Amino acid sequence: MSASPLRRVPDRWWVPAVASLALALVFVAALLVRADGDPSILVHAAPPWTDASQARGSLTVQPSEEDAFDGQFFYRLGVDPTSTDETVAGVTFDLPSLRNARWGYGALAWVASAGDPDLVPWALIAVNLAAAFAVGAAGGALARTSGRHAAWGLAFALWPGFAYSLSLDTSELVAGAFVLGGLLAARRLRWPLAALALTAAVLTRDTTAVVAFGFAVAGGWTLVRDRRPTGPLLVGAVPLAAFAGWQLLQRARFGALPLTSSGDNNLSAPFGGLVDNLRDLLPPDGGEAAFRLLFCVGLLALIALGAWCWPSSTAPLSERLGWVAAAGVVVLLNAYLWSGATAFMRASTEVGLLTTALVLATDRAWARRLLAAGLAAGWVLTAIAQLSKLG
Repeated sequence: MSASPLRRVPDRWWVPAVASLALALVFVAALLVRADGDPSILVHAAPPWTDASQARGSLTVQPSEEDAFDGQFFYRLGVDPTSTDETVAGVTFDLPSLRNARWGYGALAWVASAGDPDLVPWALIAVNLAAAFAVGAAGGALARTSGRHAAWGLAFALWPGFAYSLSLDTSELVAGAFVLGGLLAARRLRWPLAALALTAAVLTRDTTAVVAFGFAVAGGWTLVRDRRPTGPLLVGAVPLAAFAGWQLLQRARFGALPLTSSGDNNLSAPFGGLVDNLRDLLPPDGGEAAFRLLFCVGLLALIALGAWCWPSSTAPLSERLGWVAAAGVVVLLNAYLWSGATAFMRASTEVGLLTTALVLATDRAWARRLLAAGLAAGWVLTAIAQLSKLG
């Protein structure tokens, strides 16, 4: 996206918003064609967590455990976001505390379905489409605050993990919309609104706490230096306090702290999980392994690009510190999460969004072009791979 092709494109937030929604609509339409028009296929409900004999008729339950994925847990939250029952609509949580901590997407689907369980599969899709529009809108506005044409905001919507969100009914798009809304509000000095948006983000996806952490550290540094509280401190402290309280509430409800309820805790020694998987991937023994290797390399290249642009970026200190925390999470991912692009590309959503924000706020045009091209290629490859798995 050089300046020349954009001269005739309106420099308005709605340009990337409409483009993002159009891209998502085309992809979802293709997915539904492959699924014979059945939206519940995207839920990926399957044993052992979904029992076909107890499921509603509006939910297609796949016969193989290999077809099961996290969308079934968001579906259950969409059916009843407050239930502590062992099984709801045939779905049993694998990790009740952890799944309930990631509450926002399912709760929005419950609202969108007006409490009708049979409409939840459609509601999950509708909420993600609305989030795609919001990501493009906030991304366009953020691009303008960095001195770029609003159309550059489409780069945020091209994060490949969002193609997984649309095809698997998962929460990255919704959480990403809240994060970008928080960043935008903070850049406009609307501190309470930014705190509210990031609070919604941490109630939707726990890993977004790294963004609030960046604000808290930046605000704390200003407090120590100038001996006065600042907006970034509020923007970081409120979501982190809400996150801590939400974790304790889930422990009281389900007897386990969400962050520690997963047996492997999802983390390892720095680069330990990646190194273990590279040993298995090199050389790749087939198309799936080659795809995973390509995305491993691509993700590392993205983080390297963010690190290269970090010193020269005019993005606020809070965003740059959030990037450090988000990159640190990726470095610590364990071998299980590195074992599939579906897992590590979703887990790295925050570093993807923050890298995009940092790169757009630099004068290095080559970096912006490289980022946009890489994200677009990754999104298309992910979409093709997901379509090939349906039907």
